[in-house]
Amino acid sequence: MIGKKLMNGFLKVFGDIKIFRWPFFLIYDPSGYMVKGEDVREAINVVRPGDILVRGYRKYLDGYFIPGYFSHAGLYLGKVTDADKRYLASKDAEAHFKTGEQMVVHSMAEGVFMEDLINFCRCDYMAILRFPDTLEAAQDVVAESLKPGDFTAGERKIFDSLKSGNPVVFAEAYKSLFKVALSQVGKPYDFQFNFSNFNNLSCTELVCFVFKSLELYHELGPKKKRFFIFEKEVLTPDALVSPKLQLSWQSQSVDKKKMAGLRKEVAKTG
Repeated sequence: MIGKKLMNGFLKVFGDIKIFRWPFFLIYDPSGYMVKGEDVREAINVVRPGDILVRGYRKYLDGYFIPGYFSHAGLYLGKVTDADKRYLASKDAEAHFKTGEQMVVHSMAEGVFMEDLINFCRCDYMAILRFPDTLEAAQDVVAESLKPGDFTAGERKIFDSLKSGNPVVFAEAYKSLFKVALSQVGKPYDFQFNFSNFNNLSCTELVCFVFKSLELYHELGPKKKRFFIFEKEVLTPDALVSPKLQLSWQSQSVDKKKMAGLRKEVAKTG
């Protein structure tokens, strides 16, 4: 009887051990991801094309180095078909292109790539941020990260409308932003987090680049932050939790007090 209990206990622990072959080490993780199936079903029903997704982990090493609560961001594209390959910047980008009903584009160590929303939801906490249906430029705002050469014709039309004081309908603007997002697929990751150019892209640089024509509304340019042991001009995932964007959904595992505090802090500091 005792032997059976010991064996059952051992098998229970054994099933929660993860093995990493190189470099070789073991990790005991009985909890798995804290965003569960019911959360994912909610997110699938709530999310809309053009939404910004932010997520975080409780036990990953990078979370201790990336400043703030959230450690990663992505952009929800919605349905992507094979015909959308025409928006890629090169043939080489096709290796990172993927079709599906609910696709996300984001940037990690392997560069800018696409994956299903369900895959993106494998995390410990997550939130969905959304632009309002109609956007107007904020008063006396300076668009810090804009460069005229970075705009497509569609982006220029969006920016000029905001600059002229005319409202922009987000659903219409997104038609251009969707193309911009796909044109970044395949770009390498920016390990330097250099917001002065967009040849390489970190996760928040990708979001910043895609929505740069809306900066007169969202004001989400890079700010000086302590990053690792240095101070750099960056846009952190936490900064995307701005009251300028609607908090459309958050997983049950999100710390609600931290989220409320973040939105207040971003409102004060930008």
